[in-house]
Order: sequence, then structure tokens, then C-alpha cells
Amino acid sequence: MLHDTKPWYKQFWPWLLLAFPVVSFIKGGHTIYIMQQSNPDLVVDDYYKEGRAINMNLAKYREAELRNLHASTLIAANQVIVRFEQNKTLGEHLTLEFFHNTIAAKDFVIKAERSGENLYVATLPSLLEGKWNLVVSDERKDWKLRATAMLPQMEEFKLGY
Repeated sequence: MLHDTKPWYKQFWPWLLLAFPVVSFIKGGHTIYIMQQSNPDLVVDDYYKEGRAINMNLAKYREAELRNLHASTLIAANQVIVRFEQNKTLGEHLTLEFFHNTIAAKDFVIKAERSGENLYVATLPSLLEGKWNLVVSDERKDWKLRATAMLPQMEEFKLGY
């Protein structure tokens, strides 16, 4: 019986069996590289501290409800217009905090100035696109109103508690 035996490195099966661990090792290294390059903005280090802060924030929304504050917002081009339904004594400035839904590096805060009895106007640093959370508060941060909007949006949206 004649057998033509090739050395192991000239056969197909050893290379196929070696390919799986080699590819897995390369993909694992690539995953570790990606993990090192990007920061997960959605991860919170201190959950207890965050939980207490949430309770403090809820008190500020309740304060807005007790004051019966109702407002709507229009974002047109690079202008933000906040309109209150009733003429309340709110001060000369409001704080507008914009939070991007997933990328914390895009978050920013601007001041809106009174422009008439019920209107406050502010200028945006750039055009906004995507899903944003808006928090409006007075200068002393006694109360807060909030809304979530998909921008750009051509119509007014309500701010709530």
C-alpha cells in the first residue's frame, strides 16, 4: 500500500483549525483597541450620589408645578425662543441647558434674555440636529422645566415638569 504522506504544513486541515484561534485573537485585540479609544458617556460611577441628585432635581420640577409655570419653546435657525403662557415675575435671564441624548461632549448651557413680557430669546452656538433634552430654569435655579425634542423642528414644543 503506497501512501503519499505530505508534511502537516502542506495539508488543509491544520491550517483551518489554526485559523479560528488566530482570527479570534485578532478580533479580541481590535475590540480592546476600540474600547480604549472611546469613553462610554452613559456610565455613572457613583449611583448613590446620582440617585440623590435626581431627587433634588424632582423637587425643582415640583416647584415649577407649584408656581403654575407653563411654557413652550421654538428653535428656529440659531435662535431659541421661550414663551411663557402667563406673565410671571421670572427675572431678566433664564438658563437653558441642552443635553445631547448620547454624547455628553455636545452638552452646553446658554443664557436667554427677556424680550417682552412673556418671551425670552437666546442664540445657539451652532445648528442642532438629533434628539436633545432641554432644561429651562431661572437664574437661581429655584425651578426647572424640561422637554425632549428631535431637532431641527419647525414647530413649538411644550416644556413640562
